[in-house]
Amino acid sequence: MPKLYGLVALAGLALATACSDSSGPGATPQFSRQITFPDLQTKLKALPATGAARAEIELPPTGFVAREVNVEDNQEVDDRESVRGEITALTVSGGNGTLTLAPGFQVTFSATTMFETDDDLSLTSQQFVDRVQAALGQTPAVNLGIRAERAAMNPLALGPSDAFPADKIELKPDVDRPKVKINVAQANLVTAGDGDCTLAKLGVTPDGCIKVLGVTVGIANETELKAMNPGVVKIEFEGLVDCAKTIDASSFFLKDGAQIMVDANTRIESGHEGEGGDDHLTLDQVKTACAATPAPAIEAEGEGVLTSASGQPVVIRATEVKFEDEAEAEIEAEFTGTINAIGTDNITVGDRVVMVDANTQFEREGSGESHITFADLHTGDMVEVKAIMDANGKLLAREIKVRS
Repeated sequence: MPKLYGLVALAGLALATACSDSSGPGATPQFSRQITFPDLQTKLKALPATGAARAEIELPPTGFVAREVNVEDNQEVDDRESVRGEITALTVSGGNGTLTLAPGFQVTFSATTMFETDDDLSLTSQQFVDRVQAALGQTPAVNLGIRAERAAMNPLALGPSDAFPADKIELKPDVDRPKVKINVAQANLVTAGDGDCTLAKLGVTPDGCIKVLGVTVGIANETELKAMNPGVVKIEFEGLVDCAKTIDASSFFLKDGAQIMVDANTRIESGHEGEGGDDHLTLDQVKTACAATPAPAIEAEGEGVLTSASGQPVVIRATEVKFEDEAEAEIEAEFTGTINAIGTDNITVGDRVVMVDANTQFEREGSGESHITFADLHTGDMVEVKAIMDANGKLLAREIKVRS
């Protein structure tokens, strides 16, 4: 289902003014400017006692030093906050629970939290917990991705060590790096050398840090620290690419009608993004794939700035975008165990039922690793299993190897 997140109902005049900030005729509009950590300190210290600023913090797949920190327009502090990441731990007590997302962000949920799959199917709290526990119970553990959201409340900014109290959690199998969009205040700043804002903890000498959801995030030379220009508000978009419309080097369309503009400054994520990440498509690959009959379902997700005037068809200038073939979105699992039972189309390894089909490959470990069949499996065999997990947590084996 196509989605637009963020504040998009801006006055056309304000947008036209903001987007005309460029270096010359035909140049790409400059929606943000580089700032320093002292600039960030000054901005947050100037806020009223109960005030806040909206910050978008993106980290690499591993580590505590931010890849990008973007301080956004103050109009956004009333928008919904969000945090994305992969689940590394789960604790449950009654109807409440706490998720730990890499690299340590704390997210809580309760009986009132809404849960969804990435295709907008509703889940009960118990169904969500069962999926997470099943994934974490694999060997090695499967770290499911999520997007957690909440409405901004009073106070506007959570404390540095506060958990994120989610009112909605959506499973997102394509999460490849942690990202937080959250309100911050002066209390979230950490001076270099204090607490975990150190070379010993971060691996680099920080200019300073910002602590959110219990994690001290470093801001260093490699961090792209930016502030949005006045009158510009970033939005997020997500939806299926419209293969029936023109796709070229400068734009493509979503099925909801939105036109997404791209240029040399748009970051298009492609290839294998990080450890455990998905293979994302390039724009050229999307164009080629869309020429097939029937056309595939390709999801586009990213961020940008609304450049169309109020009441006009939506046009977004993308700052970053990634494409994924929905048919290829899978959760992979690998584990080792003993076959306890064999059915007509499945085996039970430990306490996990693993389905097999015509595409499952069977091998026996040893010199040359000979190919075998399902009929060659026996109860008591020690096996290595490579499988995919569907939306209901069912495992389908892609490869079963019998150990010697």
